[in-house]
Amino acid sequence: MTTKFDLSTTGRAYVPVFIKPYDRIILLNIEFQVDTGADLTTISKSLLTTRLGYPMEWIKANAVRDVNRTISRAGGKKEPAWYVVISIANVLGRDLKNWPFYVRMEDERDYPSLLGIDVLSHFNFTVNYGKGYFSAESEPNPAINLPMLSNQEISTVSSVIEDA
Repeated sequence: MTTKFDLSTTGRAYVPVFIKPYDRIILLNIEFQVDTGADLTTISKSLLTTRLGYPMEWIKANAVRDVNRTISRAGGKKEPAWYVVISIANVLGRDLKNWPFYVRMEDERDYPSLLGIDVLSHFNFTVNYGKGYFSAESEPNPAINLPMLSNQEISTVSSVIEDA
């Protein structure tokens, strides 16, 4: 199945990612900016706390520092990469189970969430600036290109989702 998204006037594409909030079963729709140059999928601390209801205490208790990675900041600076494992998220019809979402602790950027190549590598995708679209097609049996956690997986089982 191929899904097509219009590029904004700035050449950015936004994809709905359905994520499990802290205390609910129904997944919420969060727009993620597609970033084919980003190694990691990131989410802002404020989006986790305000929109998804994850308490700061939970983030502090469950965040893991990935000593092998950093996250870029405005001005070309880097910050240590910390991630939290979200039990279930859904991207373009594929469930991401126990997937690490890297937390952007400083919310100074104009985008609170980025869909990076760690997720995008599991799709055939096209960015066509001339025609103004981003399209993505799920692989029937995606090859896992980046190291995964022992309990992490991608499946085609669709979760219960809700627009919010």
